[in-house]
Amino acid sequence: MTSATVIEPPAEPAVPLLRRRRTRCLVLAALVMAGLAASGSDASAAGAGAGNRTTSVTVPTKIPAGTVLRVGDQLDYLKTVLGLAGEDQHFPYKVEYSAFVGGPPMLQAFQAGSIDTGFVGSTPLIFAQAARQHITAVAGWVTSGGTYDLVTAPGTKGISGWRDLKGKRVTFQQGTAGEAALLQALDKVGLKLSDVSAVNLPIVQASAALQGGSVDAGLLVEPLTSVYLGSTRGAHSVAQASEITDRSDFVIATKDTLDDKGKAAALGDYISRLVRAFAYTSAHPEKIAEAVYEQQYHLPAERALVLAKRGGGTSFVTLPGAVVKAQQRLANLFYQAGEIPAKVDVRQEFDTRYNAVVQAVGQQSR
Repeated sequence: MTSATVIEPPAEPAVPLLRRRRTRCLVLAALVMAGLAASGSDASAAGAGAGNRTTSVTVPTKIPAGTVLRVGDQLDYLKTVLGLAGEDQHFPYKVEYSAFVGGPPMLQAFQAGSIDTGFVGSTPLIFAQAARQHITAVAGWVTSGGTYDLVTAPGTKGISGWRDLKGKRVTFQQGTAGEAALLQALDKVGLKLSDVSAVNLPIVQASAALQGGSVDAGLLVEPLTSVYLGSTRGAHSVAQASEITDRSDFVIATKDTLDDKGKAAALGDYISRLVRAFAYTSAHPEKIAEAVYEQQYHLPAERALVLAKRGGGTSFVTLPGAVVKAQQRLANLFYQAGEIPAKVDVRQEFDTRYNAVVQAVGQQSR
């Protein structure tokens, strides 16, 4: 059984209720584009067990009566995935969801001991390690679609790619995948974060900053990108991020959760449900189109289906596998930019005990 949301996101600006609802729907849709349509396990992500925190721990399967798993969710993303696939029924434990807007506030809840597990992108995982939080990634998926776009403010001239951002005002949300996308793209063209005038804003506020002319360019992800370009004459998408770490998400858990046999068993069941649910939504993009883009964001059916199909190509991976190299490069860039206080070895971010669970369920879901 599940319970209602028990923790609210940080206080939002004083805006009308309808606008807040629209913002939540928009962010949920962006999360869906970033990785809702998942499928199976990724056999190509070899190398798990090399230097990671756990290599041979047996996952318990017995879930004692009364076990509670406190799950951090981002705007009902996990609940939506499970619900669409019917995997939210008959839990042999109680699930308590807590709602957040983005990874950084979720990390604060982990620090406070308010949740047992949740999901974040590559960047919050690095920040958690740098802050010495006792959190590890126990499962993860990588998405081929839903990448970040570099968009310009209306009428902005002289920006046709990442190299042209030198000296320009660029908006992104610090500590998120948007910053990761920017850092890696700048590095590819020989620039650093200090070469741009950074404007740290929540991604849902970026469009207003661009339209108002307070920034020259910004990082957006679908459906934010389409909404902004469709409503802003003279604005353009001039480049897309392509790094794997811009498109990775991880199920994370605390050390206390993994040490608790009942919660660890419940987490294994929950991850299994996610793998099956992602396989289902991958095969049924029309379900996502209707449930998210039409009903929650009120997009036309045709556009909704286009966006739902575009979000495909996501797969669960074996940890740490192919992700670790890209994750280390990103962590090094954050250190060089002064965003984290010390160098980190990202292999310590990963716990491999659930790899066998992900692989077995992924094979059954094919």
